Amino acid sequence: MLSRLYADNYQCLANFQLFFDPLSVLLGPNGSGKSASLLLVAKLRDFVLGRESSGKLFPGESLTRWYTRSDQTFELGARLSQGEYIYRLRFQHQRERSSNRIIEETLSLDGKPLFETRDEKTYLYNDRHTKGPEFLPDWNVSGLSRVHERPDNTKFIAFRRFMERTLVLALNPALVKAVSENKQPVMLPRPDCSDFASLLDYVIRSEAIVRQEAERSLSTGALPGFRAFQATPFGDANILECVFSKAGSKSWKFRLDELSSGQIALVILEIALALATEHGGALLLDEPGNFLGLSEIAPLLTRFQDAAQEKRFQVIISAHHPIAVDFLSAGHGLWLDREPSGTTRVQKVGVADDIRDKEAHLRVSDLIARGWLSGLGVQNHNASESEAERFNRLLSEEE
Repeated sequence: MLSRLYADNYQCLANFQLFFDPLSVLLGPNGSGKSASLLLVAKLRDFVLGRESSGKLFPGESLTRWYTRSDQTFELGARLSQGEYIYRLRFQHQRERSSNRIIEETLSLDGKPLFETRDEKTYLYNDRHTKGPEFLPDWNVSGLSRVHERPDNTKFIAFRRFMERTLVLALNPALVKAVSENKQPVMLPRPDCSDFASLLDYVIRSEAIVRQEAERSLSTGALPGFRAFQATPFGDANILECVFSKAGSKSWKFRLDELSSGQIALVILEIALALATEHGGALLLDEPGNFLGLSEIAPLLTRFQDAAQEKRFQVIISAHHPIAVDFLSAGHGLWLDREPSGTTRVQKVGVADDIRDKEAHLRVSDLIARGWLSGLGVQNHNASESEAERFNRLLSEEE
């Protein structure tokens, strides 16, 4: 599972770090850095896997606006069966040329090196952490993506395999198309899901268990009348369709992009859940409840909670929806906040058990909506002293 994210001089994240649990919920106002944190994980993943160059993933515009420094630092921690991995990446930006270059890239396991790029050389280490081959680095492409699998670098490969199972989604159904034109299989879609049709095409052809589980869940729950996915050849591409029918009646096919935004969101989430269940790893979702109905959100959150508790896969989400906030904030919430033109701060949210008691008439979402909850606790905004004291009593810091 992901254990830690650190960023310095990146957007609103300066000397910033998040510690993750099997289930973590990012809370806070708009512009506080929730989406930036989740999408940063996707960018680091794509860089490690060689999917994009540093110039595209971390352009000069990604530097913190109110800083004059040109160095940018990231760290990503992962706790796997082999131990605690720490991936560290540093860039030097040339603002006048709108370019950057790697000045440090390392991967360690329990403090022992597996990979290092320093002093204009790249060093590989084997499973015994003994230094092996050297080669010249590419200053804009991750050296981790260039290492081939060998019998003596299984610890290194385990980290890269975990990154391949890290799925980051910020659902935007309006960008989802029905046509899959990718010649290469898409196993990690873009966060905005604009290439989700290609992922679904891959699942239909190559992931039978994932497909069956997603179809079963949709047909028995969220999408009444849904029966199956189908990929119909269309020239060099495939058209992705959903088959619907009623008992004893004719079946009807709808292109993926003919479904409503809520239905597309449900399809994406079910595929993501089925993939995570089958392969493990980490599932990061930015505002997953945005396009769902009230009756659809609570069951989804319960499945997230069950998966994390049973250690089937890790779940990290950001949330504004009151149902998600009230359901998951106790014990799992991280409150992100920042002043205008300031850096993001993080504090763990701890909620007393009686906050859900009906007689208290008080929920975490109520505190947020009234402006009484911030990263520093409960504030007195147009409330009497007795109310503020009562709210402080109900909201306790979790150790």
